[in-house]
Amino acid sequence: MVPAAAESRVLDGDAATEALGAELAALTPPGGTWLLRGELGAGKTTFTRGFVAGLGGDPDQVASPTYAVLHRYRCPGGWIHHLDLFRLGEAGAWSLGLEETVRPEDYLVVEWAGNFGPWPSGWVAELTLEGCGDQREARWSRPVTS
Repeated sequence: MVPAAAESRVLDGDAATEALGAELAALTPPGGTWLLRGELGAGKTTFTRGFVAGLGGDPDQVASPTYAVLHRYRCPGGWIHHLDLFRLGEAGAWSLGLEETVRPEDYLVVEWAGNFGPWPSGWVAELTLEGCGDQREARWSRPVTS
């Protein structure tokens, strides 16, 4: 089992949530997956906007994948796949055929994820966002790599 680094932070608004996304993107290796948890409006897509920017993609392209289920964003290292599994359930990622589409160097950001899926690598981190409006709490854990 890979040890995890657990951290938390209070975020003041969307700009701070996007900044956290960019910060954590810089710590995510190619093939890394982030499982996002939080109620509607908690900031999951806002975090993803920052994550995409942090990897050199266009944050203006980021939109909630609630109805589309999957959005893909180009970044210098490949692709960022942004999923929303709310309507598909915990095993929903398997029904999308991701194991045939996602390359080992691609990144995944998964809203409403279960704990398992066809992730591109064993590097899987979790982020929980709580609260709405001007302030939210972020708690995350990520694998520690040497």
